[in-house]
Amino acid sequence: MSRRRVWITGLGAVTPIGSGREALWAGVRAARSPVRRIDRFDASQFRSQVAAQIDDFDPLDHMDGRTARQLDRFSQFSLAAGRQALADARLEPDSRAIDRDRFGVYLGSALGGIAYAEVQHERFVERGIRSVAPNLALAVFGGAAPANLGIALDLRGPILSTANSCASGAVALGEALRAIRDGTIDAAIAGGAEVPLSPLAFGAFDIIRALSSGSNGDPGHAARPFDAARDGFVMGEGVALLVLEAEDVARARGALPYAEVLGYGSTSDAHHMVQPRADGREAARAISLALADAGTTSRELDYVNAHASSTPLGDVAEARAIASALGERAATIPVSGTKALYGHPLGASSAIEAAICAMAIREGWAPGTANLETPDPAVSEQLPGLLRDGREGRYDRILSTSFGFGGLNAALVYGAVTE
Repeated sequence: MSRRRVWITGLGAVTPIGSGREALWAGVRAARSPVRRIDRFDASQFRSQVAAQIDDFDPLDHMDGRTARQLDRFSQFSLAAGRQALADARLEPDSRAIDRDRFGVYLGSALGGIAYAEVQHERFVERGIRSVAPNLALAVFGGAAPANLGIALDLRGPILSTANSCASGAVALGEALRAIRDGTIDAAIAGGAEVPLSPLAFGAFDIIRALSSGSNGDPGHAARPFDAARDGFVMGEGVALLVLEAEDVARARGALPYAEVLGYGSTSDAHHMVQPRADGREAARAISLALADAGTTSRELDYVNAHASSTPLGDVAEARAIASALGERAATIPVSGTKALYGHPLGASSAIEAAICAMAIREGWAPGTANLETPDPAVSEQLPGLLRDGREGRYDRILSTSFGFGGLNAALVYGAVTE
């Protein structure tokens, strides 16, 4: 029995470079960093004082006032992107073109509603329990956003929230792929959301020196994937959600796909909570599993959208992993990292990158690596095809990699839709 094919039919996003599919893609093509000094809170006590903030998000553009008041930013972002994705897929709220009993929500987030919890804790300390918002218990857990999506959009299939650090969105997409292929559901909204820009959450990463601190005076160059001068990642916030559908269901309603989700692999380093395995062995195995699941080989890949978080250890370990998994193809394949364009919104990163990969396939253009001025020799020796600038071409097979604290690895393969 052949496996069901899974199409991407809708994209929704709220990011520092734009809200919605068109704005996100325009921001990627423009290749300008939105990173700047933090003004969301007083960052003077921290080594790092820069971030990729979203300052133009108005929940009332996406929901009524009552709903906006009931939801924290984590769920607001998710609902906004979910509605965008459904609209982009031409699935109206009351559409009967798809069975909502078989329509799931798979959403990844490293920290969920932690920023909202921090605000409410401050209220509790200052004014007592009666000052705390009554929706606190319903807002902070990782499943809050996907549950609110299911309620608001009347999606009655399974709800799954994944908290796999910076691989959370990729894992959500991979598990949605499996559920649709296995016939458990026919469609899903899947991706990741993150709103970590609060003093405690930001400070937790700053105190372990994971964040870039050398470009506080030049924020636009703080995120430098694969560059010799990189010194840590730049925290961001955002969400991207994709509509995934079984091919037969999408065809029956005349949907127009962006791309196909071909394969998924995940592994654990089983090594360290912060440091990746230096040899990239288990990350390479996740890539190999994704390629095998996709029924493709490294020779058939056209581009790699790398995790490339701009950390000194992570970028080198990733380069070794890609080189190990791809073998001879690693010497020529175009590779880029796009986080200089929207920061690193932890569990949402891989979902934003999934949207970028889908657009790259449809538009025939692969993004470059902003701020890549002097490639780290330890990276470029492994991956000579690093892209500084975007490149026109045909991208029928794309590998996307995602790696998180705790040694949590995930890889996805996307492909052009063929008959």
